[in-house]
Amino acid sequence: MYGPVIDIILPIFGILLIGYTTASFGWFDQTAVRGLTRYVFDFAVPMLLLRTIATTSLPEVIPWDYLASYYLGTFIILFSGLGLTRLLWQRTFSQQVINAFSGSFSNTVLLGIPIILLAFGDQAVLPLFIIIGTHGIIMVPLFTIMLEIGKSGRAPIKTVVTKASYGLFTNPLIIGLLSGLVCNFFEITLWKPLDEMVRLLASSVTPCALFALGATLVSFRKNIPWQEVPLFVIMKTIIHPLIVGVLATQVFDIRNTTWVQVLVMLAAMPTGVNPFLFASRYNVGQSVSSGTVFISTVFSIFSLSVLLAYFQQ
Repeated sequence: MYGPVIDIILPIFGILLIGYTTASFGWFDQTAVRGLTRYVFDFAVPMLLLRTIATTSLPEVIPWDYLASYYLGTFIILFSGLGLTRLLWQRTFSQQVINAFSGSFSNTVLLGIPIILLAFGDQAVLPLFIIIGTHGIIMVPLFTIMLEIGKSGRAPIKTVVTKASYGLFTNPLIIGLLSGLVCNFFEITLWKPLDEMVRLLASSVTPCALFALGATLVSFRKNIPWQEVPLFVIMKTIIHPLIVGVLATQVFDIRNTTWVQVLVMLAAMPTGVNPFLFASRYNVGQSVSSGTVFISTVFSIFSLSVLLAYFQQ
């Protein structure tokens, strides 16, 4: 039972550790880290989305029960985080938003893609990219709107809509997803040399994403506010997947085992870097968001191992 888990977890976190170590010793500076991270987000993952969605047999109907299982669970965690931050620490609304997203925003790309594809193979491709494709469409505009409201008290609707729309349609992940859907719908086959270029870019996602994540964590390890971070780490890595799993199996009665496992694994992923990026942009909550990214990623070595071992039974 534990052999397959080790075969999955050790390479994943081994590459992550290499990135962390090289950045810690200054062999890979922060300029290089930003460049590699941008390459992953702006080029490699969009190409993976394009090629995968273009060649995958899409469901004839939208799997609303599948989407509801994940996003209803995510919103439960999100609004619980808002309430707990207000109740326990009386933070500003912007700080509440950063804390809440730190406890509910999964690392679906840099960690989710490598682990889930390695653990479940091709049968996980469609359910994985259904969530990844909708994650940016749902979570990023919501994050933007809530922070704009917190920033100005009552942000003009036009400003909020404009900023959210611009951020959405200039997101490389969304561009890759929509391009793949167009190719799939119209049965467009890429010119062979172009397809090979796309394939080569897509194949670099796993090692580059893991190395970049490890290197990024170096800047997140300082000044961790221990009063708040543990709560959001527990919410992200334990409570979030538990709620999503209950919704998928007990409320929406999803029968496809692989789809349920992908849902739970995505919910169990540690906090993604987006809450920190938003915190930095709006100059609020940087210490909580960065600390949650760091501690949840370290803790996920153990929590994801346990979850994979359970699924391998």
